[in-house]
Amino acid sequence: MRKLKFLIADDHKLVRDGIKYTLTSQYKDIVNKVDEATNGSEAVSLARSRKYDIILMDINMPETNGIEATKKITSNNKKAKVIALSMYNESYEIKNMVKAGAKGYLLKNTGPDELRTAIETIVDGGRYFSNEVAVRLIESYEESTPSTTSLNARKEALTKREKQILKHIAQGLTNEEIAEKYFLSKRTVDAHRQNIINKLQVKNTAALIRYALEHPLD
Repeated sequence: MRKLKFLIADDHKLVRDGIKYTLTSQYKDIVNKVDEATNGSEAVSLARSRKYDIILMDINMPETNGIEATKKITSNNKKAKVIALSMYNESYEIKNMVKAGAKGYLLKNTGPDELRTAIETIVDGGRYFSNEVAVRLIESYEESTPSTTSLNARKEALTKREKQILKHIAQGLTNEEIAEKYFLSKRTVDAHRQNIINKLQVKNTAALIRYALEHPLD
């Protein structure tokens, strides 16, 4: 992987220092530069004047919060890759960060290995939500559209294994990772993924992820 430019947006210096230390000491092979912003407004300004590969964004910050900052950054640059890094796993904040354009959401108790996995996944074009966040999202979304009966019927058509695989797809796992988790072949997971797409009547993996985030998968 090429070396990346990072922006850390957090109003607490100790937090910024800790993240910066992790990046520069443990990820030397992928880190080119690390800039810092002390609030959302500063993050927006820096993101407009400089190109960052990854922006690690806190949510509760003065002047402009992380949700609004992310919305402004992604509206100005559709390719911006923002990862929310927060101590809160409230569904309201998670969903609003996703709507604002964040590609991932991690809690601040995340370890360095998972942070690196999230960075690599998102740089490669994927999304990444820590397990606790993904479960929270899936459990908290309510089906409120007029086609609830139809959606329920489609969901119930999924087998237990297909629901498990769909949850992992929403968490950003690749087919290879899912196959390893359940001791399956990649071809079997590929087949499950296609069956899920057919049963839910969606077009692609992005639509699968959107479905999993918007509808509980009990």
